[in-house]
Amino acid sequence: MSIGNFEINSDVIRQFEQSGAVCLRGLFDRKWCDLTHRGIQRNLEHPSPLFRNHTPDGSHGRYVFDFWNWQNIPEFEQLIFQSPAGAIAGQLMQSRQSLMIMDNWFMREKGATNGAPWHHDEPYFDFEGRMCILWFAMEPVSRENGLTFIKGSHRWNKLFIAPQFSENVPFICEGDGYSEMPNIDAHSEDYDFLSWDLDVGDCLVFDIRTIHGATSSSTPLGQTVKSMSLRFGTEDTIFRPRGAWTQEITDHLISLGQKVDQPLDCSLLPCVWEAEQS
Repeated sequence: MSIGNFEINSDVIRQFEQSGAVCLRGLFDRKWCDLTHRGIQRNLEHPSPLFRNHTPDGSHGRYVFDFWNWQNIPEFEQLIFQSPAGAIAGQLMQSRQSLMIMDNWFMREKGATNGAPWHHDEPYFDFEGRMCILWFAMEPVSRENGLTFIKGSHRWNKLFIAPQFSENVPFICEGDGYSEMPNIDAHSEDYDFLSWDLDVGDCLVFDIRTIHGATSSSTPLGQTVKSMSLRFGTEDTIFRPRGAWTQEITDHLISLGQKVDQPLDCSLLPCVWEAEQS
């Protein structure tokens, strides 16, 4: 299938399966980036109760984000239901459906002195099953100012304690199912890293268990980066509360009618793409 300027073929799917992250060139027309940028600006002017400010004291640039706003921000709703994002996610996951798990934009301003530490997304959310994230920026982003991934880390069959984005101290994750994140920076020779220079219209797609972080998380950011993450599940993804550290998400979804240990089925988690029946 050809979407935009990119053909999703078996080689790309194989790369996604093996590496846990792929860079797709020219996926979005400029209109999608402009639309998303307008939505982020609207959301900045009208933040939701889920808005987060992870800017440390003394930083010359903000690090903020918000999530689950597509029902209130028309630009995000249009992006989710009319752009190729859901189809791309579904094809890469080889699923029958793509369900919208979460829209989540980030802004790191020039001079920001912190960014996402090494982590993978699954422990932050009450979902289990096959999931992926589609990430793109509103402007060209060098690999130094973007994201870096640990190749193949989604296949380690481990869940790691979710670090705080503000001070990079671990959350308290209940149970013995979570391991401490290895000291990747101290043993960089042990890992294969993936990162890319991105132009407007390019995007990254990665498995929800692929370890990643901001490339320049320990030095002031060289440019302002506004990005959108769209998280997708499949027909087999289920809602399973993790513990106290996700309680806000748990309560919100249950209030909307989502049933525990059941497939995703509430107004906030719609199906946005279905494979054609052969």
